[in-house]
Amino acid sequence: MKSYNPRTEMELLLVAPISKASANQQAGRSGRTGPGKCFRLFTVYNYYNDLDDNTVPEIQRSNLGNVVLTLKSLGINDLLNFDFMDPPPSEDLLKALEMLYALSALNTNGELTKVGRRMAEFPLDAMLSKMIVASDKYKYSDEIISIAAMLSVGNSIFYRPKDKQVLADNARLNFHMGNVGDHIALLNVMDIGLAVKNWAVS
Repeated sequence: MKSYNPRTEMELLLVAPISKASANQQAGRSGRTGPGKCFRLFTVYNYYNDLDDNTVPEIQRSNLGNVVLTLKSLGINDLLNFDFMDPPPSEDLLKALEMLYALSALNTNGELTKVGRRMAEFPLDAMLSKMIVASDKYKYSDEIISIAAMLSVGNSIFYRPKDKQVLADNARLNFHMGNVGDHIALLNVMDIGLAVKNWAVS
């Protein structure tokens, strides 16, 4: 289950027990189109005593930077008293406000700045939005947009087959030409991919 820790500002994939609602939904799928059985790898005791009734809503375990930015752009300023369907922890909201202030998206009164309005136009994590907005000043927008796109994809860029892990790791090192960081390596992947595509088309 994807979970965000506002204190460390890190997103993690954590192993978590299934909820009763999800377990019942999975059981319902097994006989939807034909006869089927659902085998559960937990006991009746676990079901009634260890599992939560429902899955924790995503808004309560996600980075709220983009949510706060969107609400602010819609003119909603009192976020702590906003009528969320599933209210996120107030600590998460405060951390999101602090982060947006640090990114110059909010002023000292908690209002959107000019930069914040431009950031709100991107359906991205607030830090990636700020990176794209700031890239215009340095005339590197094409490269920054490529890096943001690669970061948004997640870990599905590199394939690491179990029987060829060493070969895959060595091939991946080729993208770190000149001892560059991860972001430049992602840009190299994009550039080489586009070059190969253009070569194949021509």
